[in-house]
Amino acid sequence: MNFYTMDYIIEHQSTDMIIRSTFIILLLAIVIITGFRFMKDRMKTRLRDISIGIAVFTFILLGIHVENYTKNHKDFSQSHVLVKFIESVATAAHVSPEEILVNSTTLKDGIIVRYNEEDYTVHLNDDNNSYTLQRTHVIDHNVYINGER
Repeated sequence: MNFYTMDYIIEHQSTDMIIRSTFIILLLAIVIITGFRFMKDRMKTRLRDISIGIAVFTFILLGIHVENYTKNHKDFSQSHVLVKFIESVATAAHVSPEEILVNSTTLKDGIIVRYNEEDYTVHLNDDNNSYTLQRTHVIDHNVYINGER
């Protein structure tokens, strides 16, 4: 069973988005540079063809990036809520937030929280403003922290 620490949840919230954005910005810079070089010497159509190909590829990647952003926006905001939830559990249990492990990167009903070597199932109310922890037992006792095996 995979469990995640609070540090892992905070660090991996936006890493993929940053990498994709950097790649798209780099491709846009290449399109601009090849466009200026083509304007300088209009007789070389090879630069124009390369520039058009890269521009089309960039717009396809940009469309995929926007689609992924809208799809992952809810999970991203849920991970912020999960960090607050972990801090709340740590305060109530009188432990450090770094000692709390959860088996999901988003806050939802039924996730498992582990601290003091005990497992608890989370039951959230309808508006996710309060929770109840119920002692539970897992079948698979092989625990992988941060999904690393």
